[in-house]
Amino acid sequence: MDIKQEYIRLLNDSWQLTIEPRQFWESRKSGEGDVNVLYRFFLPIVFLVGIAIFLGELITSPEFLLSYAISKSFREIAVYLLQFFAASYLTNELLTSFGGSKNMSLVKPVIAYSLFPFLLVSAVTGLFPALYVLEILGLYGVVLFVLGVQVCFEIPEGNRTRYILITILVNFFTFALINVISWKLFQAFFAYGA
Repeated sequence: MDIKQEYIRLLNDSWQLTIEPRQFWESRKSGEGDVNVLYRFFLPIVFLVGIAIFLGELITSPEFLLSYAISKSFREIAVYLLQFFAASYLTNELLTSFGGSKNMSLVKPVIAYSLFPFLLVSAVTGLFPALYVLEILGLYGVVLFVLGVQVCFEIPEGNRTRYILITILVNFFTFALINVISWKLFQAFFAYGA
């Protein structure tokens, strides 16, 4: 595996996903692209977020707290990984309730690619915490999710809108729950910095 080619592919996928999302989803549905989205797309970006948060904490913190910076970056990595697996499972399970059929091989890419804007914004705000207002741009992930569901999932037309709304709400509350629990655990260890 050539690392340079992998990063070029990762950048190309990210660019096409951001600029031409409908064409991107069409190509994914037809079978183009990689099958293992977790290792070839999601994990590298999650680790980039972790590194950005680590560096941002070291740069902007008035005190040099190495263990705090490491723990904060690991917490963020864990939150996104848990969110990926929880959202994939819940999204797949909800398909049958709305007339679709379970298909984890399509669900995982939709979840991973729709989390991309959130990850990108987390990397920027992790490195430069003062730019936290940019986190609103992560909501573009909702648009990517809606387009991914419309193109990739076979759900009856009458149920599609309800499926999208319910799935977004369920995944939002799951993400909020994971974040609150992980933040409370983090505060238990680092009450002075959380």
